[in-house]
Amino acid sequence: MPSSTAQKLKIKEGYTLLTVHAPSDFKTALGELPKDVKLSGKTKTYNQIHWFVKDKAQVEEEVENIVALLKEGVVCWIYYPKSSSKMQTDLTRDKGWEALLRHEELQWISLVSFNETWSVFGMRTKTEADKKKETKPKERAVFNYLDAATKTVYLPEDFSKLLDKTEKEKTFFNTLSFSNKKEYVEWIVSAKREETRQTRVKESLERLGKGWKNPSNR
Repeated sequence: MPSSTAQKLKIKEGYTLLTVHAPSDFKTALGELPKDVKLSGKTKTYNQIHWFVKDKAQVEEEVENIVALLKEGVVCWIYYPKSSSKMQTDLTRDKGWEALLRHEELQWISLVSFNETWSVFGMRTKTEADKKKETKPKERAVFNYLDAATKTVYLPEDFSKLLDKTEKEKTFFNTLSFSNKKEYVEWIVSAKREETRQTRVKESLERLGKGWKNPSNR
């Protein structure tokens, strides 16, 4: 499992990162980088794009220029303010990205918690393999949070954030079996609406507080 920020963002040795509206402390925030990684706001040759946006209006204004910069094999990481940050924004994990969603040639990839201010997710142009996957039945969303080989369940950011604020519920959750942890995560990530998801996140904590081993208390 990736541990450093550079690993999470798939930054490799010798990469050049094209930055767009990056804050002055961005390089410091990235932490230790692989050898010979360069950051530039002007380069025409790059392996990744790192684009910072503050609100929906900025996304809509700049999206076409950013999409035009995407080349085969290039990932664009999009940073947006966390709801817990002091920045005013109308962007969330699920809202404010309509201008991007209109580009059906784009493939969405990892969502990463960057620091206390920014969340970040990636996009790239679809490959032939991506297009073939689209013709197959979709896997359940929970599989994005599981490592069956090591029996590990990775928590969605919103659930993990609330769970970290509680001692009793977190301790109980950590005692659960792989299957029970999976049931809680699947209940959350299978929600079709953001309002439903947030309700399930809060109710998961309540149920853990009651000692329920899964959301249905079976």
